[in-house]
Amino acid sequence: MSRVSLPTTRFTVDEFFRFVEADALGTTRVELINGRIYRIPAQGAPHMAAITLGNKALSRVAGPGDWIISQGTLTLNRYSAPDPDLLWMPVPLGTPVHEWPDPLLLIEISDTTYRKDSGIKLRTYAFHGVPEYWIENLAADRIEVYRQPRNPSGRLRDCQYASVEHYGRGQMIHLLARPTVALAVDELLP
Repeated sequence: MSRVSLPTTRFTVDEFFRFVEADALGTTRVELINGRIYRIPAQGAPHMAAITLGNKALSRVAGPGDWIISQGTLTLNRYSAPDPDLLWMPVPLGTPVHEWPDPLLLIEISDTTYRKDSGIKLRTYAFHGVPEYWIENLAADRIEVYRQPRNPSGRLRDCQYASVEHYGRGQMIHLLARPTVALAVDELLP
């Protein structure tokens, strides 16, 4: 017996943005990852508190030429435009998107989205060479720090980070791109 496979559609970033602009997707927040549209679930108080704390902490240590973005869209390629919870860009506020370099840091706040954040998003960020990715794992009360993206086969499913460290309350995390900058886990987790 042969297997029947249904055709799959991969949307481009341009198509996705046209859908959003035309309100074709309604008022539901969505993001595009590897050509697939994902719904962004409603946020609870712990998630919103973590975004607020993270924004304050990053803004405190960012340089005058940096831009801390909360829940903004990062276009990675033709098929991916995720919305990380916090994005630290080494560019002045208001820099056009097409002039953005690689981010210094991406942070996802995981309250109900840990599976996606530690799965498809992690692999996508590693595939695109994002040098430092943090997951604020609220359920585990820790921050997971992913560094050294690896793409051994050139396929998304094999992408990973070679360095993975977990930080708990009372610990400090030094930023890879700016080693003199350190953030306390306690100032990030609600």
